[in-house]
Amino acid sequence: MPRTKRLNEEMTRFLEDSGYADPGEVVVLTDGALDLAGVANDLPYDSEWILDWAHIGRMLRRVDQAITPLAYGRLTDSGSAFELWDVFVRFRHYVWTGDSVAWQQFAAKLAHLLDLREKRDPAASSQIKKASYSLSNVITYLKSNVESLIDYRTWQRVGWPISTGFVESSINRIVGRRMCKSQHMRWSRVGAHSVVQLRVALLNQEFHELARRQFPWIGQRRVTWPWQRTSQGF
Repeated sequence: MPRTKRLNEEMTRFLEDSGYADPGEVVVLTDGALDLAGVANDLPYDSEWILDWAHIGRMLRRVDQAITPLAYGRLTDSGSAFELWDVFVRFRHYVWTGDSVAWQQFAAKLAHLLDLREKRDPAASSQIKKASYSLSNVITYLKSNVESLIDYRTWQRVGWPISTGFVESSINRIVGRRMCKSQHMRWSRVGAHSVVQLRVALLNQEFHELARRQFPWIGQRRVTWPWQRTSQGF
């Protein structure tokens, strides 16, 4: 949506309804795109931007998958028999703990080891280039968003959110299949908004309370909702 005054007002109302009050602090989990930065900066809240671990994790997983077939072999005199893998694990650890100096050092070591492996094993050149490309992507991504990196381990231990993965899966479950997953029928924007409110209330088992507020007569009758009598989520 365009950055309009109306969008700012709607976001402010949403935060107020969610229990935030001015002055307040809001943590924004982002995949690195700052599309909402212009809106958030105009809100009456101090905001902190955190790089979403779900996106970091997916990129690290691709590096992991590319390096695994190349893991066996000592490439330097002081290295172990699984030197590539050892350095990658340490690189991933320092990203997880938010130590930007250390992960950049190990990223450089990992890139150097991949170069050595390609020189010693030209037959595996295509696999090594794939690993180097995946590594380059994640390094560029992390460096571009280095100010939004945190100590994810500590945040997770104290119960703070580090990822929007659960939000994205909920959005996909609630509305994505109907609006953008090649279904035969689509909802209108107004209809989608109404259905989303209904399905969220059902999934949270809050629909009875919501219905009683909207329709007082429900409190005087026995009503069984779909989520109470089906084995699968509605």
